[in-house]
Amino acid sequence: MKITAIHSKHGGSTRAIATMLLNEIKKQEPGTEADEFTVAGFPSCAGCFTCFAKGEEHCPHYEQVHPVISSIERADVVILDSPTYCMGISGSMQSFLEHLGYRWLLHRPHPAMTSKIGVAISTTGGVGAKGVTKSLGKNFWGWGAAKSYRLAFSVMATNWNDITEEKKLEILRRTEIIARKTVKKAGKAKRGLSKRVTFFMMKRMMKKLDTLPDWFALDKTWWRRYGWIKE
Repeated sequence: MKITAIHSKHGGSTRAIATMLLNEIKKQEPGTEADEFTVAGFPSCAGCFTCFAKGEEHCPHYEQVHPVISSIERADVVILDSPTYCMGISGSMQSFLEHLGYRWLLHRPHPAMTSKIGVAISTTGGVGAKGVTKSLGKNFWGWGAAKSYRLAFSVMATNWNDITEEKKLEILRRTEIIARKTVKKAGKAKRGLSKRVTFFMMKRMMKKLDTLPDWFALDKTWWRRYGWIKE
């Protein structure tokens, strides 16, 4: 099994849980390989539409973005973790995710995503972690991933060492459950009915967009390349 883990920070409670999940998966599935990236300080998307119009290789941040995206394409499982900041995703994670807009369903979704599993992780001192994992999960949906899981915790602490042992046991228990589900489904996950219907709707929309001369030519070529729409 191959895993790509994308962390918001170099430390903290959220990353500690992501590491716990990785360790649990490796325990249950020996030989698991993991690529880990930290996007703290990641440059913000310039909003230049270059990835849509000319190709992602022309992005001004391509050298930083491309290794992460390549790892995602090779992985069976993708982990996104972000602490809850002001009831939302951390700025560093959001900056990274914005660079993948061209990989969303109505643009150039990668066919390998249809069998991938995503796991979204977040912690908060009070409330908001569920909303963050939901937002992270929307990116898995947008990329066309087969399945996703969420781990959201209110830890009532500002760092991992201050979390109570009772809460840590709860975190471990829930993390073990997600690890088992991930190992069981990895490499065999399939999109459910709702996702297949969504892709069908995107296909119909792309057929209409294919007739518009000002729509992104790369998107049209991509969909024809994989036989999702015909000439």
